[in-house]
Amino acid sequence: MNERKTTRKNNTNGIVNWPSSDEYFTIQDLKLTNEHILTAPPKRSDITLRVKLSKAVTEHPMTVAVIGYKHCAKGRPQLVHAMRPVKQSILDKAKSDGIMLVEDSKIVEIMKIDSTPANTPVTNIVKKTEVVIA
Repeated sequence: MNERKTTRKNNTNGIVNWPSSDEYFTIQDLKLTNEHILTAPPKRSDITLRVKLSKAVTEHPMTVAVIGYKHCAKGRPQLVHAMRPVKQSILDKAKSDGIMLVEDSKIVEIMKIDSTPANTPVTNIVKKTEVVIA
């Protein structure tokens, strides 16, 4: 007999059911569609799913991209992801839903520098004269 007495706590061999490439998602959306990867009851932790998502974002082949942040009432903002290649329609939909896109958060105009020289006329010319006191 090849029957185990105990079961594994983490389901590390589970395959992630990724959403379609026409929508964006958060970790909460992945938890709803991938309950088979969550750890054993009663805890039902999503650590394995988070690790697989992190690897999909950072390791080759990169199949998932972080497109922005979803601000909730409390705590840290949730990361919003999309499948690569990210379509412009997904970005437009996310922006209309109130999600702060990564490109928007990186562009902060501090100062505008123009390469053309300024043509301001010089009006007050001060000449230095030496005064000798005897």
